[in-house]
Amino acid sequence: MVEDISSTELDQIISDNKVVFVDCHAVWCMPCRTLGPILEEVHDKYQDKGLKVVKIDVDHNREFSMENQITGVPSVLVYAEGKRVIFDDGYGKKTDKLVGVMPAEIYEQIANDLLAQIAA
Repeated sequence: MVEDISSTELDQIISDNKVVFVDCHAVWCMPCRTLGPILEEVHDKYQDKGLKVVKIDVDHNREFSMENQITGVPSVLVYAEGKRVIFDDGYGKKTDKLVGVMPAEIYEQIANDLLAQIAA
């Protein structure tokens, strides 16, 4: 299950897991509700391999949102081996966050790539 956390809990979660997807969302955001089940599936599929998905409500964690330049929701930040990473967005562009709802395959590809790099 994907937990809704506060930004103060994030450092511990990042250090405890190989790869972390942070779903920056808002309760009033309809696309965020669409993304939720997609990330729930990714979490369930990859949690045994070291991936964790968590949610942070941008309205309750404004300082975190400003620090991470969250200007649109949903936004997904990705951490691997304790650091925020730049990754391929599935369309050949390098980025540090996914904004909007992407197909499940994109999130799975990012998870596969990062977990494979860590295992190598």
